Amino acid sequence: YSSVTLAGCVTLLLRNMAPPDAVMAGGLALLMVARVLDPAEALAGFANESLLSVVALFVVAAGIAQTGGLDHIFAKLLGSPKSLAGAQVRVLLPVAIVSAFFNNTPVIAIMVPVLQSWCAKVNIPVGKLFIPLSYASILGGTCTL
Repeated sequence: YSSVTLAGCVTLLLRNMAPPDAVMAGGLALLMVARVLDPAEALAGFANESLLSVVALFVVAAGIAQTGGLDHIFAKLLGSPKSLAGAQVRVLLPVAIVSAFFNNTPVIAIMVPVLQSWCAKVNIPVGKLFIPLSYASILGGTCTL
């Protein structure tokens, strides 16, 4: 039964027939209903405090992205660069500083929609800032004590 459930999940994921979170939750639910896993085993991975903190930060990131709450703040902070290199430097510093104190993944999740709206306003291709955004986050993360 486990192999059939796994194969079904992989098939659904490969064919993009359902969102990945729904496929995984459905597969987990099937294994629990069939009593392959008991609830304690099925939910054991969610007990990790690090995972829960990252999940909580993703919830915050989704709220910020939906409301545009940081757009105005970062528009003022980042200003209007005259060149692409200037824009990359303006993004590098705040992201590296924030990443020194928070997990990198939610920082990126928060910054992607902020950068998209900022780049549209200052007429800079957003794709040119994603790799510097990632590197700035990694750089800041290495400074974490």
